[in-house]
Amino acid sequence: MGQLLDLARDVFGTPVVALTRPTDTTDHHVELTSSALDPRATVRLLEATDFATAPAVDVPRPEGETDGRLVGVGEAPERLGSRQFEALHVVAALIAGVLHHRDRRRADRDDRLASLDALVAGSGRTTVVQPVVDLRTGRVVGAEALSRFTSPAGLARRPEQVFSDARSAGVGVELEQAAIASALPLLGRLPPGAYLSVNASPEALADPRSLDLLLSGRPDRLVVEVTEHAPVADYGALREATAHLRRHGARIAVDDAGAGFASLQHVLQLTPDIVKLDIAFVHGIDTDPARRAVARALVGFASELGSTVVAEGVEREGELTVLTELGVDCGQGYLLGRPTATPPWGAGPDDTTAIVLP
Repeated sequence: MGQLLDLARDVFGTPVVALTRPTDTTDHHVELTSSALDPRATVRLLEATDFATAPAVDVPRPEGETDGRLVGVGEAPERLGSRQFEALHVVAALIAGVLHHRDRRRADRDDRLASLDALVAGSGRTTVVQPVVDLRTGRVVGAEALSRFTSPAGLARRPEQVFSDARSAGVGVELEQAAIASALPLLGRLPPGAYLSVNASPEALADPRSLDLLLSGRPDRLVVEVTEHAPVADYGALREATAHLRRHGARIAVDDAGAGFASLQHVLQLTPDIVKLDIAFVHGIDTDPARRAVARALVGFASELGSTVVAEGVEREGELTVLTELGVDCGQGYLLGRPTATPPWGAGPDDTTAIVLP
């Protein structure tokens, strides 16, 4: 945009060129300028200019209406000829394309923000739980709370994409807090003694409101899974937050262990109570020696730390068999129980507290 305005100033031959657009209060709001003068002189010249009579060309919208004007500000060395006006119309059309693209992006962002605000408020967002099962006994020892999202048209939206959009829009922590607030009441649906696991990023844990929220229910039956979406800038502050939660009885889990350097850093820095073996190492573990080697090493590592290992994404009996043989404590996945808002393994009088293992 700056280069186009500079070009327009050269064609006008004036010391300043201004892009003006109509607003609710004026027809000539100066939105952008290109100037050969210092800032103070530019402001004085703009204030002294009658934009209604100054030389200008219209900036057209795609549908033909005027979206603004390119105005030559200050005295030009000579009157503009037809060729200069033709050149200015070309520049104005190029600027119109830039403005249209920018306005569309702004409108799309506003729509996304409105949608995210609605999700934070609870519209289009539901919470389900998926059981975490003791692989030796089949007992449900806990459940992870998971957010599910739908669009205004009722279509499912990928949770990871929704949370990513929220972070990009600056409301990621707020959406996490809303998800935690919706999850905490579900503890009453779980078997007696079973824990509820909720996800929280280091950014969310740095917010005192998140800590207050996490400790507002039964922290002795709460597991906080520390997720990772960006490098942790201050592990000291994160350890302080998790230590505060632990002092009140909550346990700490590291999600996606083995998936990358960051997750292993989490394990080393936080010494978690629970280490969750990433789904990438669980899928096909019964046929892939490399995956088995990673799982075996992680089980040994967790044992040294005194941590419990939970395998994520258990979907086949062969995977379950190998995980049990390797000494993995617990599992989570479709084979053991799908996410649901009404768990049959819950705390109701007709509910079971165990999963029948294959």
